[in-house]
Amino acid sequence: MRVFISSVREGLEEERDALRGIITAVGHTPVRFEDFSAQGEPSREACLQGVSEADVYLLILGPRYGHVFPDTGNSPTHEEWTAATAAGLKRIVYRKKGVQFDPEQQELYRIISNYTTGVFHDTFTDSPELLTKVAAKLRELEAADSELDFEDLQPGIGFEWREDFEERQPEGASGSLMELHVIPLPTSPYSSRVMAQLSDSLTARIRAAGFVNSGIALKEDLRESAATVTAPPTRPHSWSDTRPSEIIGIRIAKTGQLSAWATLPGDSMGSVLDPQKLPEQIAAMLRLVGALNIVKSQRVAIAIGVQPVGLLSVDTFDEHRGRNKSIGIKTSDQRLRVLPDESVSLAALSSGAAEVAAIQARLLIDKFNALR
Repeated sequence: MRVFISSVREGLEEERDALRGIITAVGHTPVRFEDFSAQGEPSREACLQGVSEADVYLLILGPRYGHVFPDTGNSPTHEEWTAATAAGLKRIVYRKKGVQFDPEQQELYRIISNYTTGVFHDTFTDSPELLTKVAAKLRELEAADSELDFEDLQPGIGFEWREDFEERQPEGASGSLMELHVIPLPTSPYSSRVMAQLSDSLTARIRAAGFVNSGIALKEDLRESAATVTAPPTRPHSWSDTRPSEIIGIRIAKTGQLSAWATLPGDSMGSVLDPQKLPEQIAAMLRLVGALNIVKSQRVAIAIGVQPVGLLSVDTFDEHRGRNKSIGIKTSDQRLRVLPDESVSLAALSSGAAEVAAIQARLLIDKFNALR
């Protein structure tokens, strides 16, 4: 496994240098910002690229928050945490005991602590203790069965679709929306107490997952039966502009179902199911659902659909140039939905998201072609 070591160097020099050796000794590959110093691209981009290519994100919290980027107001470590969360990486966090956090580091620790339900979090006093704990944790992760597996799904699983709880198209949205729904198995409704906790934390979880720009205002709709958080889709400057895909909604229902919906890429000719880009879009939605740290069951059932389909087509999307023709569907009142006949392990929402997304994208396009 590739293990990305994330921390400020000041105050943790000994630990960072020692971790490189122990990670190598237990058979894995350490990745640190020091390893990128000879590259031509800026270290910020190189580090974030290193995070995206890692299998495990190891965060060491010492006294210092570190340098702050003026454009985001965040430190490199903070941005690496956000990138690791968005990528669905396995994350391990260790806090050094006996040190005083500066205010910014205390705030980062608060964010991580409030958000790390289900994320491994421990403390250490010195380098020997840290190395012992990291080596043991990496062996545990290596031995853990986190591979994707599929099992036949028993009948009777019912999904709520957007038209069941949201009759109107989101304000500002144009074209088709893709919706993805995840039901934990076995199904178990949330108690009123747990539902209230999830409602209160949903916006913070979405922001912490890094899928929404910090400057975007989110709208909450918190009810006893469900909590919904939406973001306004980006408005094109004119009707002929191309539109990228954007995740614009998350909903957690008291039944346990977790839903996400996104705009599809499109232009003046309508929305596009791009066979190359669609798996990436679905994988991002799966990772977001996983990064919220709400689903705890070891198996899930996943459904996906698109509505409306009147101006939808299978085509190549070019964000720099719109199309001048498209071949859509004959009638706009048909439903494009892919229901599962198998359950999948929880890895579908993290390390297995790309594989599951490729399957879902192919099924969705095949279903669309069958409607034409």
